[in-house]
Amino acid sequence: MKKEVEPKAEDWASFDVNLTNVTAFIDGGIERYNLKKLYHIHRVYEIKRQKIQKLVKFKPKTSRRLLMKYSKRERSRAKDFVHKLTTKIARELKENNRGATLEN
Repeated sequence: MKKEVEPKAEDWASFDVNLTNVTAFIDGGIERYNLKKLYHIHRVYEIKRQKIQKLVKFKPKTSRRLLMKYSKRERSRAKDFVHKLTTKIARELKENNRGATLEN
């Protein structure tokens, strides 16, 4: 059974997520949160994976192990970055009693 819940925020902030930033529209002003570090993490590991994939013909076990290692490391670093950013945004919104609306 679905339950209707009334939002408790006094004001709302709109967010738009792009490749290198999250743009927020708050109280008629625009605030940007930088995602370049996240993009950099993905790009660095993409290059590492390309180099490792060249080893597949010659050392398949080693390349598989390295791919797993660096894939896990990339996921961990990206997840940590996103978690810290969303926590920061959520705390800022909570301090000012705002809700968030996101794009589709």
